[in-house]
Amino acid sequence: MENNIKLLDGSMSYPLELDGYNLNNRLWTGDALINNPEIIKKIHKGYINSGADYLLTSTYQISYDILEEIGINSEEIKELFQKSLDLAKEAIIEANTKKDIKVVASLGPFASYKKNASEYIGVYDSTDDEIYNFHNNNLNIIKGIDYEIILYETIPCLREIKILSMIFDKLDKEIWVSMTCNDNINFRDGSSISEACNILSEFDHITTLGLNCFSPLYVEDACKKLKNNTKKKIIIYPNSGEIYNPKEKIWTGNKLYENKMIKKWLSLSPDIIGGCCRVGYDDIKKMRQEIDNYEK
Repeated sequence: MENNIKLLDGSMSYPLELDGYNLNNRLWTGDALINNPEIIKKIHKGYINSGADYLLTSTYQISYDILEEIGINSEEIKELFQKSLDLAKEAIIEANTKKDIKVVASLGPFASYKKNASEYIGVYDSTDDEIYNFHNNNLNIIKGIDYEIILYETIPCLREIKILSMIFDKLDKEIWVSMTCNDNINFRDGSSISEACNILSEFDHITTLGLNCFSPLYVEDACKKLKNNTKKKIIIYPNSGEIYNPKEKIWTGNKLYENKMIKKWLSLSPDIIGGCCRVGYDDIKKMRQEIDNYEK
């Protein structure tokens, strides 16, 4: 029996690191979007060839606020976001695939602006107004770009979800929201994923809720928690299982992805799976293979 599980791509930063690209800067992968766009297109093609159904744009780190602070004006910022979409679309055309691959705009949390690894703790030393303005400034840029789907990803706390809920009605596009969690499948600061699901489920144009950038060992628990708390589609894309040290800014440990682990994920019937940090082409190929061979 054919299944309808779709495949998101993997990390943008990991292939860049393997190519020797220096990501130790405030723009992270956004630096490549500005200074080496062809390598971004190359990575998109790599994930197309690995079997992805969805491509994430290289915009996680390039918020309006960061770009403005480094001297880029509003029109140039809009052009950069447009370029992120164009590069993904060009990759799809040049890959000459018959698949219906969709492009998803990646928007990072307020933590991506702070650049202090607060994605991993979920605590901000900023006011609600500062967080709201950060997201609202991004929204005012992306409203004029023909993104089909907007993904707010790696949201680390219920507080930020509540603030985001004040701007979602300003967008007339399909929205996905993905949160990041601790091993107990609550937010990084301990606040409630279940409460967040209740809030987000009230928005009709939010079609998909998920969890990302957590250990693949907890995918089963994550999928069950989401299914128990929302009727929305479910997206799950963990990191590799390696552990990030925010002080040293390095990853330690080993990758944990195994085919039998992916098979177990599929048995829980998520709508979309994929990979986050340190997940590359080979991991996405494994997922594609398991999805194609999976029978309920």
